[in-house]
Amino acid sequence: MKVKYLFFIVLFCVLKTYSQTVSGVVIDSNTNQPIEGASVYFDNTTVGTISNEQGLFNIQKPTAVTSPLVISFLGYKKQVISGYSPDEKLSVLLVEDISALNEVFLVSKDSWSRERKMKEFKTSFFGISKNALSCEILNEDDIRLQFLEDQNKLVASATVPLIIMNKKLKYQIQYDLQDFEIDYNYQVELDSYFASSVYYAGTMFYTSESNSRNIVRRRIKAYKGSVLHFMRSLLEEKLKENKFILLFNGREVLAENFISVSNTDNPSIFQVELHQPLTVVSENDIEKNSVITSSETYFYLDRNGNHMPADALIFKGYFGNNRVGDTLPLDYQQDEK
Repeated sequence: MKVKYLFFIVLFCVLKTYSQTVSGVVIDSNTNQPIEGASVYFDNTTVGTISNEQGLFNIQKPTAVTSPLVISFLGYKKQVISGYSPDEKLSVLLVEDISALNEVFLVSKDSWSRERKMKEFKTSFFGISKNALSCEILNEDDIRLQFLEDQNKLVASATVPLIIMNKKLKYQIQYDLQDFEIDYNYQVELDSYFASSVYYAGTMFYTSESNSRNIVRRRIKAYKGSVLHFMRSLLEEKLKENKFILLFNGREVLAENFISVSNTDNPSIFQVELHQPLTVVSENDIEKNSVITSSETYFYLDRNGNHMPADALIFKGYFGNNRVGDTLPLDYQQDEK
């Protein structure tokens, strides 16, 4: 099964040292009145704040962050800003989302029960690991699900962010679901559907619920052997040190013979070319075996291990099976206390 997954946002941010402040004001585009309580955060991180009664916000920007700034408020269309400057005060106009507030969701009935559709959604969205199985959606009723009979496709949507509790890793996640679909192959002889590809997109904000020693150990275990760990190790030229082995046609190979990393005009961004599909084996866990294939000539990495565009790489095996239930915020550090 080929699994492709896409995060809408560019995922950056690892350093803990803060050096800049991004500030601005959130305003109702219709009334020109300030909006109090709007969520403001760097996507896929734990770095966020809310606007005050004057609509003002100040958010500390980690040194290496280049990820989009997300501004959202219930009943308004979300703003995702990539071209912000810490030296310039932002004026963010939120447009009321009339269609979302007044929408009546009418769909034709399909042959799948909601229980079956929800089970398929959770499995593909969270994954099947212990971390994934511990995840609970606190506002599950806000998810709209439909199986499209003529396309063998399950689609999902939500007009409000999903509030997810990852009980194993002790994160609460606010996930603003932009898109979700599973394509199935139907086998007549078995009268069964099998997922052939999964696609989901959205913005994420993490809140740590605990930093106990036990939780720190669980997070380290989730990090080791992950895509993020691999990409950071690749840029730091520490694949061997971090116990990653690369295989081509079943034989161990050197990264420099199959992966080219070049500088770009941006000193924080690197251009990467994967010359052949490679198998990645993590010696930290022999079950963490993956295959990486590039769908583009090049992809790009920032210094903190984020790859873009997100759909430039196709993951199979462990990397492909890791979903929201096993992801860590991009400002995660293995030495967090």
